[in-house]
Amino acid sequence: RNNHAHSVGRYGLRIFHEMVSREHPCQPTSAYDGSNMADPYHKNRPITNNFYNFTGWMNGRNCAIAKDVGDIRFNDFKCVDNLLAGVEISLPQAYSALDEPQVRGGLFVGRSDANIYGPIDDASPNGIITARYENFGVTGSHFYNYNWNK
Repeated sequence: RNNHAHSVGRYGLRIFHEMVSREHPCQPTSAYDGSNMADPYHKNRPITNNFYNFTGWMNGRNCAIAKDVGDIRFNDFKCVDNLLAGVEISLPQAYSALDEPQVRGGLFVGRSDANIYGPIDDASPNGIITARYENFGVTGSHFYNYNWNK
């Protein structure tokens, strides 16, 4: 909660390789029970991991990156002047829309007035680099100034 990362070589916040929190961490994550369709993962429910109010600016690659993750939430992140992206999530593990990784709220700025020179001149950053497939959500986020280099 309320952490900052400025001018880090690559990532402000890095979740790597895996963060798939469950009620019973030593049991399989895919404990699907088709006989209980109201709660088919009741044998090993996901646990939501919330990250709040992270600020990352002028990092060498991303404000935040996560590779193989379960129910994580990036809440109200502020990502400014990062060379590749504000947030990147590549492999979400979600079993329903209720437990998918999400970016909720937040401010994403491709290039600010404070960063008028330097490596960002040649960059074309993205606000969010989404997952390789479905099961990823973005809600209530605002994106500014990602088109200066287009």
